[in-house]
Amino acid sequence: RGLLGATTASTGQHGGAAKHTPDEGKSLAMIPSSGLAPTPLDVSNDVPSLLELLPNDLAEELSDPKLQEQLSDIVLDKGRGPVIWASGVRRVLGKEHRLVSGGDIDSIVNKLGGFGNSNRIGLDQQLHSVSAIRNRKNDIIGLSMRVGQHVSGIASMISDLLFSDPTKSILFLGDPGSGKTTILREVTRLLAKQSDVIIVDTINEIAGAGDVPHPCVGQAKRTMVPSPVEQGSVMSECVQNHSPEVMVVDKIGHPNDVEAALAAKESGVRLISSMNGDLRKLITNSKLQGLLGVETVVLGQSLSKRTAGITSSVVGGKSVLHRTSTPGFDVVVELCPGTQCHHNWRIILNTADAVDSVLAGGKYQSQHRIRDPVTGEFSLKMGDS
Repeated sequence: RGLLGATTASTGQHGGAAKHTPDEGKSLAMIPSSGLAPTPLDVSNDVPSLLELLPNDLAEELSDPKLQEQLSDIVLDKGRGPVIWASGVRRVLGKEHRLVSGGDIDSIVNKLGGFGNSNRIGLDQQLHSVSAIRNRKNDIIGLSMRVGQHVSGIASMISDLLFSDPTKSILFLGDPGSGKTTILREVTRLLAKQSDVIIVDTINEIAGAGDVPHPCVGQAKRTMVPSPVEQGSVMSECVQNHSPEVMVVDKIGHPNDVEAALAAKESGVRLISSMNGDLRKLITNSKLQGLLGVETVVLGQSLSKRTAGITSSVVGGKSVLHRTSTPGFDVVVELCPGTQCHHNWRIILNTADAVDSVLAGGKYQSQHRIRDPVTGEFSLKMGDS
């Protein structure tokens, strides 16, 4: 489509593989013949089931199907106006001076059946979640209602990466709320058609609440995690007890998760996961950088002077980052910030090379893919990030 200049490649208009320049061909080898075909997105979020929890006057304001497609969050804080987020824009609900009352919140909590220790609950057989805010007396004084959605076709922009090499692990990086979990759901569904896939589902974020996983994850198995701090141990248990080909994990966030992920990778399990942030932030995160094979070493004064180009100040001396092992993820997909993060991705096809470039103070090579949200067609080009 020529959106990105002379070196831009675009999908064929009749379902053919993407055209690409010779340099791009190196990174797009083994693409399925229809792997990069344009795929219009189909959003399914079943918002009416969430609206049934709300007071009637607020639910009526959200009855427009177009608004429901854009809806991402409903925020109810006692004594304040009810707020929604739709397409990244904040909007106050209700007539003038309409404030959220304690009765409004109590009514919703009663319909949900209460909250556990996590202060979060999901709707049975749904992807929505509701989180509680409490005061010092442990009373619930606020609710955050997150709209869960399944977007069929959203992973088509990386179908070449999913199917050309079934051994490559993929990490999705992006800001909170950028749609990483939504992408994981569709990736899970696609991979489960031909692989033994298991989901390590912390707080039922990927496959929804209830004993039966949501249909959006296809034939994938799902194991639940009681709390985020136990995620790493459940990951290890899955590898030992279920021998999956692919393990899907949402939001790796603890050192134990890192250790479990690397061990699974060593065992031959393909990892599909997500984290907040971007590649550069992950490299400097001392608790999680091990996913990229990076270690932080504190040096003495004399040695730190000789490595000043890649050091950063710490208490008592200097620290230097080294890549000491192979990254746990072969490919990184960065969701670009903004309202179009579902359609604007940077693909890092060689994580090890990218990490080495960043540690040397340089830029890393990436492939920029942009999708038209209406037609599903997308363009790509190589560049530095």
